[in-house]
Amino acid sequence: MVRCSAAFVLGCVVAALLAACGGSSGGPAAPSPAGPTPQPSPQITSGAPPDGAVAVVRRFWTLVGEGHTAEALDLTTPDSGLRLVDEWGIASARFVGVVPHSVSRGPLPEATIEFAVKVFIDPEQSAAGSQWGDARDYQLFEHVVRMSDGSWRLVTSGTGP
Repeated sequence: MVRCSAAFVLGCVVAALLAACGGSSGGPAAPSPAGPTPQPSPQITSGAPPDGAVAVVRRFWTLVGEGHTAEALDLTTPDSGLRLVDEWGIASARFVGVVPHSVSRGPLPEATIEFAVKVFIDPEQSAAGSQWGDARDYQLFEHVVRMSDGSWRLVTSGTGP
């Protein structure tokens, strides 16, 4: 799922933040057996990330920033670790942009692409033990997979590649 502990911690924090930013109206929706399945090959290892991959990351962070946790988690794969986070510690968040020339030559095996983005995160002041420092832009590494129906879903999001 995640290649380094920092990425795992961020993924957990992000998932927790999603829950704290509006809660959830129940658990994540179970995928339909007839629904799309992840299709991680062929992997994209150079160039700019596809518009669809960027759009799903932008939408995810927009929803997180607006406190729409359940909707944001609908943009993740069914087995994404982001679905397991209980406390996010984020008061607000907004997608800033893709970091130029950040596509990795070696995304996770379950991802089609890995690329870096900047996300402005304002942590909750009351979040005890929050991994977030001051409100600022954070560079996050996004692992995104192309689904069998051509859509894109977020696999993980973390502070380290």
